[in-house]
Amino acid sequence: MREWTAWLLLWLCLCGRGWALSSGAPNGTCASMTPRHTGSTPQSSPPPYTVTPSVRQVARNGKLTVALASPQGLPIHGFLLEARAPGSDEAQGAFTSYPDTAKTINCNGRYASAVTHKDASKKNSLTFEWTAPDEDIKTFIFRATVVQDFQTYWTGILSEEVKVVEHPEVSTDHSTGISTTRNPVKSTTEIPVIPEFPDPKAISEPLNPIYEGCGTTKACFGPGECLATKSCSMMVSVLDRVEDYEFEMMADSALYVAVGLSDDGSMGDDSVVECVYDATNTAVQAYRSSNAPDDKANFRDEKPFEGITLVNHSYINGRVYCSFRRQVVTYTNNKTYDLANQPFFLLLASGTSLKDNNIGIHSAKVSTSSAKYLSDVTGWTAASKVLLRLHGAFMIAAWIGTASLGILLARYFRQTWVGTQLCKKDLWFAWHRMLMVTTWVLTIAGFVIIFVELRGWSQEDNPHAILGTITTILAFIQPIGAAFRPHPGTRRRPVFNWVHWFIGNSAHILAIVTIFFAAKLGKAELPVWLDWILVSYVVFHVVMHLVFSVTGCMSERHSASRIDSFPMKDIASSRMALQTDRKHDAPFTCLRKVLLGIYIVIILGLAVAIIVIVALAPIEESYETFSRWLKDA
Repeated sequence: MREWTAWLLLWLCLCGRGWALSSGAPNGTCASMTPRHTGSTPQSSPPPYTVTPSVRQVARNGKLTVALASPQGLPIHGFLLEARAPGSDEAQGAFTSYPDTAKTINCNGRYASAVTHKDASKKNSLTFEWTAPDEDIKTFIFRATVVQDFQTYWTGILSEEVKVVEHPEVSTDHSTGISTTRNPVKSTTEIPVIPEFPDPKAISEPLNPIYEGCGTTKACFGPGECLATKSCSMMVSVLDRVEDYEFEMMADSALYVAVGLSDDGSMGDDSVVECVYDATNTAVQAYRSSNAPDDKANFRDEKPFEGITLVNHSYINGRVYCSFRRQVVTYTNNKTYDLANQPFFLLLASGTSLKDNNIGIHSAKVSTSSAKYLSDVTGWTAASKVLLRLHGAFMIAAWIGTASLGILLARYFRQTWVGTQLCKKDLWFAWHRMLMVTTWVLTIAGFVIIFVELRGWSQEDNPHAILGTITTILAFIQPIGAAFRPHPGTRRRPVFNWVHWFIGNSAHILAIVTIFFAAKLGKAELPVWLDWILVSYVVFHVVMHLVFSVTGCMSERHSASRIDSFPMKDIASSRMALQTDRKHDAPFTCLRKVLLGIYIVIILGLAVAIIVIVALAPIEESYETFSRWLKDA
């Protein structure tokens, strides 16, 4: 008898642990929404969970989705979710779609008016479909209770208000002329919002719903810090709907936007979905494609529509947008992509280059810094571009900074600081050699860095890579030739001088042209107005060379007039005077030094400015982030 009594007491204790660790909330808890946990009380701290409806307006009998999640990624073991009118304790509406780990209960005699857990398994973000009732109720608020463990739970977790209107807001796809409601009446499936995109520079959250839920109910990713300011030039979001995954993508000034699932964060052997604007049919279509493992080219899959469903699309003011749903498990090129159980890097790209049956070269491309599960809604950051920025900074410092100054010294300052030496070499030559060795080191370092970053040859349709390689080869052989230069006065010395001059100046000119092409690379993310700074450098550099050439001619004439002033009978002494004159600085030395000081200040200023623009690219986003930091400070 005692044994049966003990088993009975144990069973009662287990039942008394309440609905959080069993099979869900009973109907009797609909009003209080409080677990029947013996000896425990709700937490008084702010809840680490959020309830987020997909829209803020709904029609009678209209549908919407609501998400329950923790921004910190905390687990959910039990929950109860209802929709109520303000001030009421009665559940309204009906939950018509829910995950396999959930079930509905009938509160207040209303069918499926609340949803709760089916078991005590660990859950992350959850999404549900809810249908508004056909009653005269103007506003609803979703209310939730979430149980983290037996002793830890929060009640009264509220969503923002959802208004019931006769005619929900309508957004029109200008490319097709089709209007869709944000909350379709009596629709069997939810139709997400088609964003109405204004001028990209005037984007704000109310006008661009793609940002709603980022970091709370869905994962979002874009370049730099654009998500914080809701000003992304391109972005992608991923919502775990349990039965599938819903992606949203957009890109400014583009004809396509694409997202790839990658194992290593680099382009190659990836599964891609691309949304492409078809100008002929004035519509956006979604296709499955793949990145080849070897040559990194992109090609359409044999069944480009298999496993994906296009939900919404638009092309407005140069912005391409689409949302599509992808099956949890798909197969591509003998590889399985399990979105629920595999972590992935996200590759996001956009561009304007299109081919007959696939997309072309990307104008912009960015990848995540690490592989993550798509159900993880936080921590999606862009991969570091330190090597890319170092490459640009090194090349700018080398060819706009040290090379420009080194060439100038060698050409115009041989007869300046005569008699002054550094390391037993004439001062002009010592500085020329130091500056050109620095140019050589920075160029070789930058060349190696970019190959490490790209892991191969650049795929962009831009001559920057070819011109940069030629420049690097010329720069590499220049000091080798200088090391074997003939002695002054020998027969081959003039030949060396001309070859050395030609290779050095050719490398410098090619380097500047290469930098101009670099400003057009999508990966560099440089502003279009950088061209004006580069043009300013070229103009200033050429003008200063002309000025130094004029001062050189003036100096030579002044020296010649001094020699010609000797009478014929003193020709011997005049030759001696010429030799003596070469031991002193040439005329107008003071002017040349002043001009050199001006040249150094301007050139270094331009080089530093361009390096800052390259290092902080995209500079507009960096400026906005800095301004926001100053404002907050």
